[in-house]
Amino acid sequence: MSFFSAIDSQYKSLNMIRRALIIYCDDTGKKVLPGPPHDNSNYRKFLESNTGGYWYGTEIHSLHSPTIAEVKKKVADFLSGAEYTFIIFSGHGYIESSTMMQHMDVADGDISVLDLNTNAPRQTLIVDACRGFYTTVVEETKIFTKAFEHAIGNTGITRAIFTNAVLQAEEGWSILFSASKNQSSLDTENGGAYLLSLLKSAESWAEGNKRDIALRLDEVHDLAVEYIKRFETNQVPVTNSEKRRVYFPFAVKTVALHS
Repeated sequence: MSFFSAIDSQYKSLNMIRRALIIYCDDTGKKVLPGPPHDNSNYRKFLESNTGGYWYGTEIHSLHSPTIAEVKKKVADFLSGAEYTFIIFSGHGYIESSTMMQHMDVADGDISVLDLNTNAPRQTLIVDACRGFYTTVVEETKIFTKAFEHAIGNTGITRAIFTNAVLQAEEGWSILFSASKNQSSLDTENGGAYLLSLLKSAESWAEGNKRDIALRLDEVHDLAVEYIKRFETNQVPVTNSEKRRVYFPFAVKTVALHS
């Protein structure tokens, strides 16, 4: 039995508990950002598409400019017990000079990346925020494109393929940052440059790659790093250092099942 046939026959048993949290902060008392609301809608559409892994709407929650307490409660309640968590933050941010810790602005203060560390054995965190060395938040901007959705294939098979790709990766916490330390991140009316570059890269991959069935985080990040160069920004997206062999999936497709 082929790999794809095996997935087809056993996808009903792949009931991995997955949860996604999108924190988008366009107005936290500093300069209003036009992009975060678009990042929220773009990624909800992407996650619920076959390419994004066909997440159910009930597996995704969005927080609009929440308080610190609201974020911590959602992490403790909604994300608790999940086997895989996927978190996106879009908004203002900075690196605390004394601790070198990434912080992100919410309605009544700021949270750190540690506040978004869930109890799931497998985790992904994407932070689209500035990373300047400050003890107070700096102004940020981003740039680019339209909402992305590329739906293909059978939804049940799609979920099974995504789940299988997650389980192939070692347990751990993968973090993608929109900029390097001491850099700002660009924003636009349509969303954050890095978040949109990730989506655009996944879209191109889904349309042009005829060999692979999963686009992993390290791969889509590398594509986005190149894609973002065509815009007016000097930011260089980075990831946390991991000695992992296999990364979690960002996008999948079922078209290969019929090739």
